Amino acid sequence: MIQKFPAQSRAACRISALLIFLLIAALPVSAQDASTQIKAEIERIQESLKNKPISIPDLPNANSIVGNALKDSSAALAARRVYLSLERLGQAEDFLQGARSVEDKAEAIRDSLPAFESEWEKASVQLTALDKSARQTAWSHAPAGVRAISEAAQGKTLPLLEGGRGFASATKPRDGLFYMGEAQGEAGFATFVAKLNFVRKAAAVPLRSVLPELLALQEKTNAAFQPPRSIDMHPRFIALNSTIKFARELDSSRSYAGALYQYLEAVRHYGMLNPVVPDAAKQTALRSAVAAELKKADAARRDDSIARIFLERAYEWLTKTDDAAPSDDEWRAVRTIVEEVLPAYEAALKPAVPVQQHAGRTATLTLVRWPYT
Repeated sequence: MIQKFPAQSRAACRISALLIFLLIAALPVSAQDASTQIKAEIERIQESLKNKPISIPDLPNANSIVGNALKDSSAALAARRVYLSLERLGQAEDFLQGARSVEDKAEAIRDSLPAFESEWEKASVQLTALDKSARQTAWSHAPAGVRAISEAAQGKTLPLLEGGRGFASATKPRDGLFYMGEAQGEAGFATFVAKLNFVRKAAAVPLRSVLPELLALQEKTNAAFQPPRSIDMHPRFIALNSTIKFARELDSSRSYAGALYQYLEAVRHYGMLNPVVPDAAKQTALRSAVAAELKKADAARRDDSIARIFLERAYEWLTKTDDAAPSDDEWRAVRTIVEEVLPAYEAALKPAVPVQQHAGRTATLTLVRWPYT
């Protein structure tokens, strides 16, 4: 039997349906799924680059640097490698905002240090407030990998800002603009990641200070810093020491997800000091290992998303869209992730080993470099 409703009821139903539709359409971006949000952000930056290409004589490849990072981010997202997509997106936002800062402010700043200081003070107030707000973020429902990427980006903001001030004073004022812009780009990206609508579906992993592991890795690094390797691999040592330092900064601020992420990145850098390239048999085994680890991560009952960040990188190197073979460095990186990074991750989830205090004199080695580049 078909029940008939009076005209007033049918009209009320239509009005209710319309209101529901309008409410859905008016939902904030945060109500979208994370992949949709990331896709929209990639497209927003691509549109910005299209409408206003970067035009800086000192950075002739700027548009291709940002464009390629966005292309890689989009491809990773399409392949459901969300963490790799976020890493590439963060690189694009960092560089783009650095370049925009130079474009928008260089003419006004010229060689005036007071003019730079005025811009710097405004940026400092903004970024300090954002940093304070970021430390109050509730991460109880987000995957650890999302928290790690956001904390790492946020952790770069104030050091980059200070680095910009240093370059402005040491060379010329406009030289500090790029770093000031990078700081703003990292802060914006950190906020964007923190607001992504991720839901952690697995049990949380125990996050703690990784200071014991960082101190042990620093000792190994210092011991390895001997000629001829210290000369031949000097850029690698710079990257390694910088990453350890950054991980310690995150650890001291209790940004434990970010600290673990950067500790594992330092482990990767240390592993790359081994110059041996895996042979054919080893390469086959590594391919199988990466596939198996990703499958295990998919089925895991605990949230291993920080480890997944590195597995997604490895998988990308092994499955290039143009069918190109991995480079020697990529094979070495894949081996390091499988044999050193993943075991270091598992060990970092266990209770910390007490820090050993060594008697005697110590020496501090400081490597001067551009901040986080």
